[in-house]
Amino acid sequence: MFRYQPERIISPYTAIIRRSGNPFELAHVLVSWLIGAGYDAYVVVGCAKRDVCMAIRYRTVCPEIPDETEAIEEPPPPEEEPRYRLVPLPDLTSKYCKEMDQKEADKKQAELDKKENERLKKIAELEKPPPDDIDGWRTHAWVIVLPGFKGVQEPFFIEPSEGDAYPLNAPQYQQLDSVYNNENYYVNLQSCADGLGSISYDLSDLTCWEHLLAGEPFHRRQLVGVDYSDKKTAFETEKHLDVPSSWVEKLDITADEYEQRYPGSHKVIRYKKVVLEKFAPYSERDGIIKRIKIFDDYALTLPLLTYEWYKNRVDNMLTTKIDHIKREVREIFGIGRKDHLLKHVYSLDAPPTSVEGERTLEFNYYARLDHLTKLVCTPLTFDEYYTDRADRLETRFITYTEGNKSDPKRQVKDIVETYSRNSDIPSKDDIWKKIFHIQENTIELLYHYDYNFVTNNTRSFIKPNLAETGGKILFYPDKTSGYIADPCAKPPRPLDVYYALCDNMDSEYHSRKHIRDRETDINGYLKQRQHELTEPVLFVGLFDTERNEAAKKGWQEQEAQKAEITEREKEAEIDPLAPYLARMFGSGHGTGALTVKEATIVREQCINDFKAKQLARQNLVQERFDKLNAEYKNKRLWYLANQFILTPEKESAYFAMSAELAFQVHTLEVRLTRHKDLSGPRFKALEDYLAKHPLLKEYNRMRHYYRMK
Repeated sequence: MFRYQPERIISPYTAIIRRSGNPFELAHVLVSWLIGAGYDAYVVVGCAKRDVCMAIRYRTVCPEIPDETEAIEEPPPPEEEPRYRLVPLPDLTSKYCKEMDQKEADKKQAELDKKENERLKKIAELEKPPPDDIDGWRTHAWVIVLPGFKGVQEPFFIEPSEGDAYPLNAPQYQQLDSVYNNENYYVNLQSCADGLGSISYDLSDLTCWEHLLAGEPFHRRQLVGVDYSDKKTAFETEKHLDVPSSWVEKLDITADEYEQRYPGSHKVIRYKKVVLEKFAPYSERDGIIKRIKIFDDYALTLPLLTYEWYKNRVDNMLTTKIDHIKREVREIFGIGRKDHLLKHVYSLDAPPTSVEGERTLEFNYYARLDHLTKLVCTPLTFDEYYTDRADRLETRFITYTEGNKSDPKRQVKDIVETYSRNSDIPSKDDIWKKIFHIQENTIELLYHYDYNFVTNNTRSFIKPNLAETGGKILFYPDKTSGYIADPCAKPPRPLDVYYALCDNMDSEYHSRKHIRDRETDINGYLKQRQHELTEPVLFVGLFDTERNEAAKKGWQEQEAQKAEITEREKEAEIDPLAPYLARMFGSGHGTGALTVKEATIVREQCINDFKAKQLARQNLVQERFDKLNAEYKNKRLWYLANQFILTPEKESAYFAMSAELAFQVHTLEVRLTRHKDLSGPRFKALEDYLAKHPLLKEYNRMRHYYRMK
């Protein structure tokens, strides 16, 4: 049967420019990149199923659906068995009853499994693709990577149209005819009836693979008795026909093209009940880079879940999950937000800017001053969870009353605070739980359990009416009661009970104030979050001059200033006669030529100053040289006179100082010699410049006339 093959194949460079191609062209591009990266990659020519050849994926499960199954960590077994163990209680249940219950459970499970298998069988029958008349004859090209390079241990396939790796026994690949790359062309001589995973991929085995070009590439040869380091001798030992050099232009992807990712910066792939969308960075206003929509039907009309991934957002939002059945949204944030929020879960029906809705907020407690870990809000509750607080507060649960027509706003009903154990004080004085009944005007205290006690101490108060007492806290023994778990313990003193009442009333006041402040903060955060969702802002790098408008403007201004300075320097060359002309005529002298007398004075002054400057520089270097040279000689004479009485420390200090002085003397000597050598050429260059100066034109003409005469 005839196999369809492309009549012509464009080059990998053209395929990259067009951003499209058939399977052969895509395989050539992928193999070119893999070989350039150091892999042993080949283009495979063979047969594949219809869905692979035609890039049909709506019958394929999406491989990028995130796995949200929670991994249950089992505790490790004990290293040593305890020496003494309690004898387990005897099992008094009937074994016959257990067997009958197990049989009944197995029977029900078998019926459920049978129904499930029938359901899956029906689904598989409905999802089964229509029959293919040319199944097994559809020509396709993909990529194989062989082991031996870059840490590859086993060969595997890569589908170039999607970039996913598959094992050799992948069912979508049916026949393998040949493989090739830039070194040779290998024809498969093996049968593929048992699958592609059963054949040998040792290309040097001539019984399995026929070579188009005789010999092997140099890195595959197994030469015996030949010096591998001498490549010329090795090549002459076994002749090998080389594939003609590639005429394709060098493959190159610019940073802008790489960042664009997909044609039009957007790509949509439809899988089985899933739509996968990919976006290039900065291509969307909200910074989304990937979206996965999961549907309940094959027509993709009933959404179940939506996953979204973001990048470069100022609010540090990384992922979003929308559950359309539960009508719930989950937002995940990265480290770095000012409020240190990590996770925000809320209902779609909750008010967007009010705390009176179902939502959960999780924070990075370590970076927060209050060590808040989690907030759980519902219309009638408000729960706070803390970690590692200095006051040992662990949780705070607030219960509200429902609003009515007269007072639609909810009111605080109860506040429950729990504290961890403080080992520095006895358990009878260490409060475990505080319960403030705001509506009933009472306070309950529960203390931690003591060792070997099944009950704990409790204390309850009925708060006095401060309006009747003028703001003073009065103690009434009949308005307090308590329970002491230890019958041998003394009852607390009334003064201690009064102090406990004062402290807890003050604690209740601060807790209620804290709740109001927390609700205000959360409402402010929700308003800010609503603004971040409606008007997202993307982070732009400081050195990204394409998107950072401020940096781009500053860079352009700097370039303009540099160009202006360079142009100004070109226009205004340094004139050695400028100081002397300014001294004689002032700053208003034009470009006209000087008279012979004026030119003579200016020229002589310039030459005399140059000679004086050169002489002064020479004298300065000579003076420093003589001074250091004399100091070096004196140190040398001192050492020769005292070298036998010097300690090792003084001798090492002398050698260090002597080396430093010798280096300085040598440096000054080189500078002095260089100055003497360059003084003559510099003076000659000055004379040549003055001889061509336009202001000294008349003087130079007269000088030349008398010199020639």
